[in-house]
This record gives sequence, structure tokens and C-alpha cells, in this order.
Amino acid sequence: MNPFIVLEALDAGGSQTQTDLLSARLKKEGYVPHQYHFPQEDRATGRMIYDKFLLFKNKYPFSRREQALLYIQDFFSKQEEFLEVISSTKEKAILVSDRYATSTMAYQTIGLPGAKRKEMMNWVTWLCYKNTPALPKPDIVLFLDTPVEVSLQRLAKKKKDFFETKEKLTAIRNSYLKIAKEQKWVVFNSVDENGEQKTREALHEEIWTAVQKRLTK
Repeated sequence: MNPFIVLEALDAGGSQTQTDLLSARLKKEGYVPHQYHFPQEDRATGRMIYDKFLLFKNKYPFSRREQALLYIQDFFSKQEEFLEVISSTKEKAILVSDRYATSTMAYQTIGLPGAKRKEMMNWVTWLCYKNTPALPKPDIVLFLDTPVEVSLQRLAKKKKDFFETKEKLTAIRNSYLKIAKEQKWVVFNSVDENGEQKTREALHEEIWTAVQKRLTK
């Protein structure tokens, strides 16, 4: 089976940039990367997320389960295509995705106490990976841990969506870090020990080192 790599981050946390750099590096090294981004702005499933939820300021609130289903249908729109890449006999094919079901797990468990969090995690996991048909599971999840203040600075000149406030981003980051520990994701700090932002090139080299270890297993 061909590898499936997922990159996760806060909004403006650099996942799109690092996905682009990783895909370019894989191609340079002789691999055949198949790159994706979620939500998909060019598909009906992704546009529904943006137009009816993220950019609509939640005027008509969705429950956690309704939010999860919006995103999961977007992932499932690529399910067959993903399985084709992963099972392809083409040498060195690799699936690379900027966000995936792993982000839904993080977002929809924000602030939930123990039993309710476990219930939500089990439900999302069942929908994505244990039901029929099922989404493919990532082989490695890379989380780019960006301080909330840095994320907000990068978002300052952009049109913000529903989740892009200091309070929400802080809660999302905490949720991501909790799942990253539980599921043994690879976590990268986007700032150095002095609090200075790392260059995209330096962060890419760290990511590439981790990916190489997985590819050579």
C-alpha cells in the first residue's frame, strides 16, 4: 500500500505552504505525490462548508454532529480516488493531504468533558474508518504547532471565518495537541526556543526528515 500523509495546523498555521513544499520535495526525490486540500473550495461539498457555515458566521447554528457530517461528506467525495492512489501499483505514489478527518476529530471535540469527548471521537471514527465504505487512515499525521498569537497576526489582513478568533483558536490548538499525543502524531513547533518564527524552509527540512523516516520503514 502506498503511504498517506496528512498535515494539520491552526488556520494560517502553515499547513498549505508545507504541503506544497513537501509535495515538491517528494517529486524532486522521484516520488509521485497526489496532493489534496480540505475543505475543497472547488467542489459542492467544500463550498457548502464555506458558504453555509464558515463564512456565514453561524447565523443558523449547526450542532457538533451536523458540523462533522458537513466535513465528512467532503472527505468522502474523494474516497474512491484516495483508495485508487493508495492501492495503485504505480511505483512511489504518495497521498498528501492538507487537513483530513483528523481535523474534524479535533474541532468537534473542543471543550467536551471525558465521556462526551470519547463518545464524539468514537462516532467520528466509526463514520470515517469503521463504517462501510470507509475512508483510508493516514499512515502519518504531521501537526504544525503555531502559537495562537502568530496565527492571528497572519490572519489580520484576511477575511476571517467562524473559528478565527483568539478564544476559538486557543481551544482548537489545545484539542489538536491532546489528539496528537493520544494518536502519536509528529508535532513540529513553528517557533524556536526564543519565540521567533522559523522560516518555511527550516520547518520544511524538519518535516522532510520525519517523512523520510516513515518512507524508509
